[in-house]
Amino acid sequence: MSKFAHTGEEKKVYVIKMFNDISKRYDLFNSLSSFGIDRYWRMKLTQNFNLSKDNMLLDVATGTGDVIFSMYKKFNVCAVGVDIADKMIDLAEKKRDNKNISKNDVKFNVGDAESLIFSDNYFDALTISFGFRNLADYEQGLSEFYRVLKPGGKIAILEFSTPTSKWFSPLFKFYFNKIVPMIGAMLSRKDAFLYLPESVNYFLSRDKLCMKMETQGFKNVHFTDYTFGIATIFIGEKA
Repeated sequence: MSKFAHTGEEKKVYVIKMFNDISKRYDLFNSLSSFGIDRYWRMKLTQNFNLSKDNMLLDVATGTGDVIFSMYKKFNVCAVGVDIADKMIDLAEKKRDNKNISKNDVKFNVGDAESLIFSDNYFDALTISFGFRNLADYEQGLSEFYRVLKPGGKIAILEFSTPTSKWFSPLFKFYFNKIVPMIGAMLSRKDAFLYLPESVNYFLSRDKLCMKMETQGFKNVHFTDYTFGIATIFIGEKA
């Protein structure tokens, strides 16, 4: 039985409060719980793009900005990061300032992925890393992503998935459902890290997410699994 809401306004309210509450320990938790592999996944996400200073990138559910900083380092691209949790944005801005990156090049805004403030056909690329499953309405989010991308613009969604390896799957499920919440409880709110495995269990299958992307108009939709299928990157282009 579900302990948490996985759709609608109740989910959105919970997600905002949860991420604000865990924001100060968020980066540490990611590194500890993934043994640092999260950096590898973000690197693979970055490798799906070929951008330049003249391009505009939108990173949705940006958290503390790690994807944006990776993309900026590789491509020197102008970027905007959006997150619904204001304390996450505060931390992202501090990181940017510590890296001596200009506010003209990298901006961070508090905002809702399902109601973006940006004009149609504005961005050349859009990324969302481990944040898509936290949306209250997947279709609305994809519709907004499609709207703000320029024709030919690329989207990359990095998300947790169900492991594909038969021998690895039970080990991962034990770790993810039992050990990860224990790590979270030592660092912050235990319920926040009970939500994490449950949100993955309730998330869309790979094929269903691809179908939803295609329904919203994205073309050349495909996905690639990493680390025995723990993480998956979904790619699409605006027609």
